[in-house]
This record gives sequence, C-alpha cells and structure tokens, in this order.
Amino acid sequence: MSCRILLASVLAFAMAAGPADAQTFSARRMAMGGVVLAGGGPGSDGPNVAYRAVPRAKEAGWALPLPIGLVPLLADPPELDPDDPDFNVYELANLLYNPPWNLQLVEPATPGNDVTVVIGKDHLSVDLGDIRSVFPDDGSRQGAVVNGPALGFGVHRFFLAAAPQVFYQNELTLNAALLDAMDGAEFRPDTKYEMLDGGSGMAAIGAQLGWAGPLMQVGDPRGAGTGLYAGARVKLMRGMAYGRADNAVSFVTGDTLFASGPVDLGYLGRYETAGPDGGGFGRGLDLGAVWMGAGLEVGLGVNDIGTRYDWRVEESVAFRDPETGDYEQVTVAEDKPVTSTVPTTAVANAAARLGRFLVAADVIRGVNSTTGHLGGETWLTPLLAVRAGAYLDANEQVQYTGGAGLRLGPVGLDLAVATHTRNLTRERGLELGAGLALY
Repeated sequence: MSCRILLASVLAFAMAAGPADAQTFSARRMAMGGVVLAGGGPGSDGPNVAYRAVPRAKEAGWALPLPIGLVPLLADPPELDPDDPDFNVYELANLLYNPPWNLQLVEPATPGNDVTVVIGKDHLSVDLGDIRSVFPDDGSRQGAVVNGPALGFGVHRFFLAAAPQVFYQNELTLNAALLDAMDGAEFRPDTKYEMLDGGSGMAAIGAQLGWAGPLMQVGDPRGAGTGLYAGARVKLMRGMAYGRADNAVSFVTGDTLFASGPVDLGYLGRYETAGPDGGGFGRGLDLGAVWMGAGLEVGLGVNDIGTRYDWRVEESVAFRDPETGDYEQVTVAEDKPVTSTVPTTAVANAAARLGRFLVAADVIRGVNSTTGHLGGETWLTPLLAVRAGAYLDANEQVQYTGGAGLRLGPVGLDLAVATHTRNLTRERGLELGAGLALY
C-alpha cells in the first residue's frame, strides 16, 4: 500500500471515528471538568440562551483563551510529504481529533506504520500492529453539532448576533469476517469481506435573533431571593457547504486464496455535494430556562429545535469498472433539491453554593452520545481560586481536571490541566489550558 493511499485511508477512519470529546477553550471551565458554568460564566449562554438574562456572578468575568498549543506546533510542524521518511499519517490524523489549541503535556505514543503480512501455502494473514487500534470492534457511530462563537449586540432584552454552525455524523461498520482478519485470523476461501461507511456534514453561517429576560424575580436571586429566567433564539442561516457519502468496499475470495485470477475489489459510492452556490436558507430555534433561589441554580437548554436546511446538490455515483479495473465517478443529477436536518441537543445543569464552595454539574445529550460533567471551585483568598472536576467523555471514560485562577484587580490568569482521549488510539493524554479573565 502506498503512503498516499495509507494517508487517505487513516484520515478517513479518523473522520469516521470522530473526536472523543471537544476541547474546552475556557480555562476556568476546563479546570472544572468542562461543566456549564454557573452565574452566567463564559460560554454558558451557548448551550442555554436563558443565561444571557441571569445576573452575572462577580467571579464569572469574561474569558480570553490563549492558544498556547500553537507554539510547539509552529516550532516543529509535522511532515506533510508522504514520501518523506519522517512522515507519519497518524500524527496528522490526531490533529483532526486534537486541534492544537491547548498544550499537550503527555501524549500517547504515535502508532507505527508497520504492517506484517504472513503468506504460506493456502494461508494469508495480516498483522496490522498499532493500526488495529484505529478500527473499533463494534463499529463506530459519531457526530456533533458545533455552534461557533456569536458576535453581536443587545438592546434591552433583545439581541442580534452572527455565528457559524457545523454539523457532521458518520457511521463505519465492518462485517464479521473482516473484523476477524484484522485480529490476525487467516483469510478464508469463498468469503466476503466488506466495509460500509456513510456520513454527512454541513457548514453554515447566519444570524441569531433572540430575547432573554426574567419571567419572575423577587429580591436578590443570589441571596435570599428567587428568579426565573427564560430565553429564545431564532437561527436564520445560509448554507455554505454540504456533503453526503455512502461507500461500500468489498471483495470475495475464491475457492483457493492464491488462484490464478486476481481478486476483484468491489466499490460503490454515492455522493451528494453542494457549495455556497447550492446552499439555501436554514432555520431553527433554541429555548432555555434557568431558576435560581436559596443558593441553588438549575438550567435547561434545548437547541436546534426543527433546524433544517435546503440545498441544491450534485448527485454522483462512483464505482469500479469490472472490465477495465478503473474507478469512475459519474454525475447522475444536478441541482437536485435536498433538505438536511440538524439533530436537537439538550443540556441540563445544576449548581449550588455551599459556603465558600461552588459545585456544578451537567448532563449533555448530544448527537450520538450522552456525556456528563462535574466541577467545583473555591476562592482561598480574594486573589486565588482553586478548581477541580471530572467528566464522562464520548468514549465512556472518566477524565479528570484541575486548575487555579489568579486575580490581580480587573485582570486574571486562569490555568487548567485535564486528561482526555482525543487521539486515534483512545489512550489517556494530559493537556494544559490557559486564558485571561476580565472582571
């Protein structure tokens, strides 16, 4: 297998497997396990629009993340030439999992490129070595909805902002025979080996128009009073790119493994693609509510209710010509109308103040997984805060976090460390995040 084919294959599997969990850009939030911050902290209005109306806690501040992970990447960039001996496809694939924003303190060993093929009389087996960890035993179904930072302004309780949205999902499955072969079992005669991969993705940008305000407020909701806040956000978006692909790759062995005729590799792919010219308008709705009282805070946000986009796509079919052995792609339709939908996601969170301690937790129902976060914070002095947390990631592994915050007047510095499994082998790593806080 040439380096370029290996590169394309592993990058495709990386996209199919999907990132284990998204990076957290707020160092304070990262140190607290990635939990939705109480008191209207940085990023809390993204998953729950009602937090735009919640009175901000004095320690909430405004966050300015620092991309410290770019420093080592710029100092020692990965080799991009597949023909160079220092080229490693897995290093590039891991960048898809782990964008270099935070600084990686402990990185799992990069898988090697070595593949061992054992051939004997009517015997063929393959040892994939480190590559085997890329392929999940029970298939892979991943996806995410990513709403970018919103930039805009508010007037009274109403606001208008511009923001991007990205959605992707992918499902990869291998039949039992191919899975056995990847585990080192010998290939069998008269057996079909097959891999199915299907997925879609889209990107859009547009405006968010909304309202957030108190439905009821008695006294100081951070003291002895209570408050109920609600918000609604309408998304009016313009589609910029859309793609959908369904691929099937298979081959069938003959009566003997080493017959005189070659084994035909079957391939069939169906594609739908659209660029900005084929992008139509999208619309959706976000709703949120937050209740506060007696030192407690409970929130619920439901996002992308009925979000859908209209597209005009080019449809094509790719296949392997059995006569020539060449791969061809044929356009079968142009300007075909297609409607895509974005799954609804939900976030439920709660926080309590216990003396000098703040404890917060949330549960997030994502596209294909449910994750949870737990974190705590206390200010030892007016200048120093310590934080800790844990979370269950999309790989169903518990990760641990911690950090500190230093406040010097209106400016502060936040540092956080956190474990994660955002890599091809799903092994635990450790990263450092940093950011400025403006109070």
